[in-house]
Amino acid sequence: MRTAIILLSFLVMGLAIGWLIWYLVPQLWPEYTAETFIKVLPGTEKVSTVNLLRQQSALASLVDRNKIQQTEWFRGLGKIKDERLKAAVPDLKRRSCARAIPNSDLIRVSMTCANGDDAAVIVNEMVDMFLKIQLGAKRKQIVSNLMVLEDNQVRLQRDLDSAERTLADVRQRYGFTDLEEHAYPHPITVRLIRLQNEEDNCALDINQLQTRRDALLSQPSPGKPDPNTTAGIKDLELKIKLAQKRLDGLRKMREETEKKQEELGQARTQYAYGQFIRDDRRRALYSARAKIEELGMLSDNPEVTGLQLVDYAPTPLQADILPWQIPVPAAGAAGLFLGIICVLLTNKKKKINP
Repeated sequence: MRTAIILLSFLVMGLAIGWLIWYLVPQLWPEYTAETFIKVLPGTEKVSTVNLLRQQSALASLVDRNKIQQTEWFRGLGKIKDERLKAAVPDLKRRSCARAIPNSDLIRVSMTCANGDDAAVIVNEMVDMFLKIQLGAKRKQIVSNLMVLEDNQVRLQRDLDSAERTLADVRQRYGFTDLEEHAYPHPITVRLIRLQNEEDNCALDINQLQTRRDALLSQPSPGKPDPNTTAGIKDLELKIKLAQKRLDGLRKMREETEKKQEELGQARTQYAYGQFIRDDRRRALYSARAKIEELGMLSDNPEVTGLQLVDYAPTPLQADILPWQIPVPAAGAAGLFLGIICVLLTNKKKKINP
């Protein structure tokens, strides 16, 4: 019974001490936490953003700002400025926090110190400086990309002009004004087909005239030749001669047109190659212009970094409260442990001094 009373007494004493710690610490040494949130837009890594916020260089740049050095937190770090600057970064790293909130697109940024106004000022300066640095770096990158794209645009325009001159040279060299591919045939092709048809028809006419002439010549003439037959033969001979002359002319024109058709094929082959280069440079030029326009619009967008401040942190009105689950159970367990030690020592003394 005595053992139970001792253990219970120490347990109650430990719980009471834990409760006093939980209640008195915020009253005697109050600390305030100011917090704000950064929204991470799609395409931006939360983890890398948190790492950038916690970088030593970022914290060092923060303590160099006038608003930070005017806070009670900074002035309480030492008697002289150099001493304060040396202690500021480690203390800031211990008191500030940046972490990604699971299953959300938010990053929580907070600062804890003895002055609520200072906590709000520091955390707001931290996110403000961070977002400005990220925006400046992004815009610097955009300017660099724009310079590359503009140089590329000048080169593509030069290549496009050269391709256009090449096409004009092909048209001028071969004497064709239109070398584009169309759904309808080229006039040279139409002319060649027409000449081939006329040549075939003329050859057919000659063959028919010769057949008629041969038929008249093969007719038997027992006596004196028939004047009508003789006149008919002469008429057919004249027509054959004229038709042959026309056939020679058609053949000559057809050969000249075939030569032109061959030249047209060569011209179109060279023109198609130059056209491919021209169209490729034109597409690349339009793409470069679109990217330049897109980057120009992005440089004016404050959300180009992929980060967005939800709102500035307000000044915390209430001091932080330590969760009772931490000091009370711990102090109770410590009291119970001391009670067990006390019981063991008491029993040992009884054995020594019965």
